[in-house]
Amino acid sequence: MAEELKKLTGGVLLLRNKYFIVIYRGKDFLPPSVAIALAERQELTKQIQDVEEKIRSREVVAAPSGAYEGKKLVGTLAEFYEAKARWGKDVSPEERENMIEEASRAKTRRIVKRIEHKLAIAQAKKLRADRLLAKIEASMIPSGPDYDQETITDEERAMFRRVGLRMKAYLPLGIRGVFDGVIENMHLHWKYRELVKLISKQKTLAFVEDTARLLEYESGGILVAIERVPKGFALIFYRGKNYRRPISIRPRNLLTKAKALKRSVAMQRHEVSSLGPDFTLYIILLIFNVCRCPSHHNFFYMNHTGSRSAHNRTGENH
Repeated sequence: MAEELKKLTGGVLLLRNKYFIVIYRGKDFLPPSVAIALAERQELTKQIQDVEEKIRSREVVAAPSGAYEGKKLVGTLAEFYEAKARWGKDVSPEERENMIEEASRAKTRRIVKRIEHKLAIAQAKKLRADRLLAKIEASMIPSGPDYDQETITDEERAMFRRVGLRMKAYLPLGIRGVFDGVIENMHLHWKYRELVKLISKQKTLAFVEDTARLLEYESGGILVAIERVPKGFALIFYRGKNYRRPISIRPRNLLTKAKALKRSVAMQRHEVSSLGPDFTLYIILLIFNVCRCPSHHNFFYMNHTGSRSAHNRTGENH
């Protein structure tokens, strides 16, 4: 009976004993109705493909070899030349040169307009930086020099300089410059030692000297020396023999750390934007001449390089 069921169902006989007969239908099992419908659909698809192939083979007929001789095809170069000869307008060499020159002028005008737009944006940024800088500096009231300041001898200065240069501990002076946190750290250093060393990253000695004088006035210490070191400039300050730690080691008249950073950013924007009207005119004329005649670029640059470098030196001094 199990073998007959297997033949009738088409399954796989898994188990046969006294009580059960287990037959597995298989992975590809389909009900009879579904299997019949799939077979009919495959047969219909095959018939449709045969009919399409017959129609396509009838329509494909080889074209005769001389069918298109003597006829112009649409969209060819010959048709373009014929239409141009019939309806086109001949352009003389003078008109061609005028067209080229006009196109060059239009390109130059676009470039100059774009440069003027960028310069206008830069001037607007400069005005904003000036306002921000004036607003921040209004809250900074630096102290003046103390005419009753303690003095040290040359021997003491030489000794303090030698000891200060050997010190490993130092205070860095970053882009923020002098603010209330720097003076506070100086007093904290003076609590345990008589000298404090600061490292400034400024490149110009005049700016370093101004920073040293400001630190001397605000902290009440004595400037011992300004020395050039591999990391920048070393500023060594002596607290004095009669040093007394102030009640508030953080001065109120200086900028805070956040305002000092804003002031530094505003000063950088001001320096970048304050190149002057002569440099603006130089840029516009340079772009214009380069667009008109590239060979004039070197001559124009040589004529204006001196004035530009002199202007940059003037800006650095200020």
